[in-house]
Amino acid sequence: MALAALAGAFGCAHATEDTDTPGDGRWEINLGVSAQRTSTRWEYAAPDTDFNYGLGERVQLVLAIPHMLLREPGVDAVSGLGSATVALKWRMIDQEAAGVALALFPAYSWNLSRSAARRGLVEPGSSLLLPLVAGVRYGATGLFAEAGRNFMQQGPHEWLAGVKATRQCLPTLECRIELQHSVAERQGGRTLASLGFKWSVAQDLIVQASAGRDFGPSGDDRRQLALKFGIQLLR
Repeated sequence: MALAALAGAFGCAHATEDTDTPGDGRWEINLGVSAQRTSTRWEYAAPDTDFNYGLGERVQLVLAIPHMLLREPGVDAVSGLGSATVALKWRMIDQEAAGVALALFPAYSWNLSRSAARRGLVEPGSSLLLPLVAGVRYGATGLFAEAGRNFMQQGPHEWLAGVKATRQCLPTLECRIELQHSVAERQGGRTLASLGFKWSVAQDLIVQASAGRDFGPSGDDRRQLALKFGIQLLR
């Protein structure tokens, strides 16, 4: 799920990206929902949708605009459009025989509405995420690592890093385990651990889901639960 990887900057929870692209002239459409719970509120992205297009075999174009919903005790729920995102993934190294690949995945996010930041739906200002993604595949096993910098127009910049291991548990079922860490300048870091799966229901239909939580120091922004569910359409 392409924009699941960027959700730390533009949605509910960040996730480690892989080095795959849809293929020349192919569409990858992700329709889903995500949610995270902290000690003070629930935050949802519903729908959490992105559109991906393959430009050649190594380039992927991305567009996403989630709908956000916040629920806090004692106050009315707040909803509206989240930040819009445009991104480009370029697999600059692809050693298929060795199962090794390296990709750049820059993404730019901006607020569609000034009131969205004022109501707490999105971070104020725009942001530029510059991650580098490495992948290694060996048989039915894959290992992906990501590291990068998230430059915020307003607020502290962040360092992001993550690792994801995948295993083809069944012919149509891929199991996943992931760790994602982020550190904001002059603030403490947090680590999200999650388990998930990718189920190929049909040739052009995939179901994906994950569940996780933060580990580390307690705080109001610590995610007690982070959930994702979605379907992926391939065209």
